[in-house]
Amino acid sequence: MTLLIAVSDTVADRELVVSARCLAEAAGWDARAVHVREAGGPELTSAGAGDLEIVDLEGDAADGLAGLVGRADIDAIAVGLRTSAEPGIGHVTEALLQRPSAPLLLVRPGMRPLTTLRRLLVPLEGSPSASSAMRHADDALCKRGREIVMLHVVTKSTPDERGSFPAPRIVDQEHYEWAAWQDEFCMRFSQCPEGGRHRVCMRVGAPAATIVKEAQTNGAELIVLSWKGSFAEGHGAVVKKLLDTAPCPLLIVPAG
Repeated sequence: MTLLIAVSDTVADRELVVSARCLAEAAGWDARAVHVREAGGPELTSAGAGDLEIVDLEGDAADGLAGLVGRADIDAIAVGLRTSAEPGIGHVTEALLQRPSAPLLLVRPGMRPLTTLRRLLVPLEGSPSASSAMRHADDALCKRGREIVMLHVVTKSTPDERGSFPAPRIVDQEHYEWAAWQDEFCMRFSQCPEGGRHRVCMRVGAPAATIVKEAQTNGAELIVLSWKGSFAEGHGAVVKKLLDTAPCPLLIVPAG
C-alpha cells in the first residue's frame, strides 16, 4: 500500500511532502516520492525530502504518474497545486483529475499543512456515487480518536440518482424529524468498524463557500471529496472552487 508523492522541486514542494507523509502515516501506507522530468532535464536530489528516496522518470508527467498507478500497488497520488495567483491548476493536476484512477491528495502553497489527522470533513450530497469519498475515508482513515464530519449542504437542487437520500426540503426549523434523518443518513453512508466518531452536519448555502467555512470553523485538517472526472459543461464547479479556496489539503476520490 503506497502513497506516491509527485515532486517537482524539493524546496517548493516541502508542504506537499509534509502533508503527504502525514496522510500516509494516518492510513498506514508507505510513502514514495517520484520526479517525472522531461528528457534531458535535471535530476532532483533528496534534499528537503527527509528520508524519502526520489525516483527519477523521464517523459510526460501526467502519463508517467498514470502509468505508475496502472502498474504498481498505488493507493493514492499526492500532487502540488499552483498558488491562487497563478492561472489554472497546472496541466499535470488537471490531466490527473480528468482521468481519475486513484485518490489525489492536492496541496496548495499557503494551505494549512496536514501535520496531524484528528478531524476530516466529507461533503456528501446524498447520492450513492458521491458517497465513494465516505467509503474511502472509512476504509483508510477511520480510527479511534478521529472524527469524520459528514457535511450535507442543502441547495435548491437535489440529486436525481437512484438511491439518493438528500435532506428534507424545509430546513428552517429544528424538530424531531431532523434527528431521525441524520441517523438514517449516517447509517446509509458510514460503515466504519474502527471506532472513529462520526457526526452529520447539515448547512444551507452555496456548497463551496459552505465547505470552506465549515472547515475553517471546525478546524478540519483534511477535506475528502468525490469526483466524477469532468469539468465540462459546468461540472466540477465545487471542486474547482475548492482548489483555490480550501484552507486545508483536499483528498479527491474517484466517484463510484
